Amino acid sequence: MRLAVATVACVAAFAAACAARAEDEAARLAELLRLQPGSTVADVGAGDGRFALAFAAKVGPRGRAYATEIDPERLGEIRASAREAGLANVEVVRAEESATGLPTDCCDAILLRDVYHHLTQPLDVARDLARALAPGGVLVVVDFGPTWFLRPFTPEGVGRERGGHGIQPGDALRELREAGFEEVQRLEPWTTRWLAPDPYALVLREAAQ
Repeated sequence: MRLAVATVACVAAFAAACAARAEDEAARLAELLRLQPGSTVADVGAGDGRFALAFAAKVGPRGRAYATEIDPERLGEIRASAREAGLANVEVVRAEESATGLPTDCCDAILLRDVYHHLTQPLDVARDLARALAPGGVLVVVDFGPTWFLRPFTPEGVGRERGGHGIQPGDALRELREAGFEEVQRLEPWTTRWLAPDPYALVLREAAQ
């Protein structure tokens, strides 16, 4: 009985620590994305939607937060979470492998967190990000470099050898530059993680013509 109680307590403490880390990262990302009340932001590949919902709360009712996903189940989960949180300014969007599904010039800021290395058509998506980003907007890519122990989890169909699961910042930047972006800032490491490579953050904008 004592062992079971101790186990539950440990799990609860771990979950609380993870939630606190996510909340802290959401606040840091909002700053990096330059979010203000009334801003429009997109979380591309939003996963469970926690960051999109945090951004929606940050930009307020005059702003909007897009959450894009390929998986229909994920889209339903995000909608349900937004309703539960009372956030009417969350717009859930079905994405495709080669396109975000976002409207043209819709966003002041766009985030891809742990998403870029999964892209099977990265250049197409990068060009679509440039289309969706409003003039003067900011793109933030958070990802991590490949390591040998994550090699078995390398996404299928990525189209090139990356040395494992992940992508080096130079490889991501090469494609993003081809799509018309330029690097503004690079943060290495962006944060630290348990039992996983520390990620980097790239801040980009559309290159001057």
